[in-house]
Amino acid sequence: MFAVFLSKAFGLTNPKTYIFSILLFFGTSISSFGATDSLFQKARKLEGQAFVNFVIDNYYEIYSLNFDSAILMTEEAKLLAEANGWTKEAAYASLYHGVATYLRGDYKKSLPNYLNALRLFDSLENHRGIAKTNIELAGFYHKNKQFEKALETAEQAKETAILSGDTATLGTYYGFKMNFLMRQNKYDEAYPFMLKALAIRRTMNDSIGLGYAYLDLSEYELRKGNLNGSLAYIDTSTYIRKKIGDDQGVAVNQVVIGEAYFGVGQFNKAIPYFKKSIELASPIGYTDLIRFGYDMLQKSYVELGDFEKAYKHLQQAQVFNDSIFNVEKSKALLSLQTQYETEKKEKEIELLSIENELKAADLENANNRFYASLGGLILLGFITYLGFNRYKQKQRALLAEEKALNQKLGFKSLIEGEEKERKRIAQELHDGLGQLLSTARLNVSAMEDKVEKLVTKQWENSIKLIDEAVTEVRHISHNMMPNALISIGFEAAIKEQVHIINDAQKVKVHVELPSEKINLPESESIALYRVIQEVLNNAIKYAEAQNIWLTITNNEMLNIIIKDDGKGFDTKLISKSDGIGWQNIYSRVEILNGMVQINSTPGQGSEVSLKLAV
Repeated sequence: MFAVFLSKAFGLTNPKTYIFSILLFFGTSISSFGATDSLFQKARKLEGQAFVNFVIDNYYEIYSLNFDSAILMTEEAKLLAEANGWTKEAAYASLYHGVATYLRGDYKKSLPNYLNALRLFDSLENHRGIAKTNIELAGFYHKNKQFEKALETAEQAKETAILSGDTATLGTYYGFKMNFLMRQNKYDEAYPFMLKALAIRRTMNDSIGLGYAYLDLSEYELRKGNLNGSLAYIDTSTYIRKKIGDDQGVAVNQVVIGEAYFGVGQFNKAIPYFKKSIELASPIGYTDLIRFGYDMLQKSYVELGDFEKAYKHLQQAQVFNDSIFNVEKSKALLSLQTQYETEKKEKEIELLSIENELKAADLENANNRFYASLGGLILLGFITYLGFNRYKQKQRALLAEEKALNQKLGFKSLIEGEEKERKRIAQELHDGLGQLLSTARLNVSAMEDKVEKLVTKQWENSIKLIDEAVTEVRHISHNMMPNALISIGFEAAIKEQVHIINDAQKVKVHVELPSEKINLPESESIALYRVIQEVLNNAIKYAEAQNIWLTITNNEMLNIIIKDDGKGFDTKLISKSDGIGWQNIYSRVEILNGMVQINSTPGQGSEVSLKLAV
């Protein structure tokens, strides 16, 4: 380690001191990273444990901007924590140093740091720390194609995450599980895990996690052959990552776009994104991503038949391959895990041997038996205490889940109450005001023979106004609660809505419904009808479309696709909109445990896709 070398060469014994010496030594290169430099400025003002906590609390921002800086700071935090006996802080610093070296491509250092963190967290019985470390280890094993070990470690991360109420790590596990299944082409099994991960990120307002969740959705769409849908999700992820200043995430997203184009044979389109990824990864020292970018460039040029450029980029990739992980290093590093587990078993055997010796001594001495019994009672009390603590943690986790469910049910009740009120008002308009207007028309019509020629025009206008009022009341009543939806079902209500739109002759709606009846509870059918009604109204009001296609299929899932040939729009503007239309659509679909996907490009129409489990 370069920092340790400096301490020995120049007699620097304080870890906090020699990190700043290193920063001064590399002052020119570090100053190029403005945000990183500001983090160092803050760190310089801190001492002791405050400095260590600062590094732990801000590690993501640090490594997102520059991996070399992250490696330096996490190593110094780890050394300082170990020197002062701060075990918990040493464990987290070791974990994050492992993450930084892993992302930098220095796998020889990352695994020992992961195992050290796991050892420390085990000694503290810190289940949250164990969960976080195991999910990182799962990624490490997966990288080394140790798939069975990766899955086993991920399941351990899940169990301890649930035990400690670590929702964020649980969301990461769902994402890992989803990707694991998709790589086995088990898309239907992967889909529920994807929805769970996305729901957790949204509930926690986790911008970092959402950036990864949308990449998962992108891969799902790409593997199902939907390139445009995949690219739209990557754009959403990139937008989030730019907002939070996640430079390494933005660099990763560029190479993901390139891979999407490469996967469908559009090599010329893929090349600029691989180059952009290398350009963004170089300042932050993301060696593994740079190597991968060069590797994909040489593959792209091979596909295009430009072997001169392919060879050039192969040479550049090879420069990084020598310093990055290979198969032989993988076997050597993975042996560390075996060594760690062996040491753990040896300690257990040693403890068992000591216990046997104590039991033998107890048989010879009554006093020893007494103290052993007393020790057993104390141990039993301690185990009971641990069991009670675990029970409380499980109860807290259950309470959190119940709270989230109650919030969702509360919102659902609010929507259902609103629909009931709509239904009541619609009924009163139809039965009350509608009947009064109809009676008024009969009375006025009865006066036809008695109307003098002088007031004939006024009489005719009165009849016309009453007819228009009756029609308007019917329209309002239908919009608030269509009779067909209540009386003869969801499909009939959709057909009636389409008929009303087509009668206006401003736009033509083409509808295709499944042959079998869609069986939904009344509350769910109303919510889904409102979503479709809102999307159709958006297309009519803003898209300037000539045609709208509404297709509903009902196989394993209920799929609704609404397309138009209108002017289209930039989907990134949805998150910035002040209106409540899209917000209502997302809220109602979330209540139905469904998913919304919006694809649109200015000048090329729009497509809204809804997927719901039935």
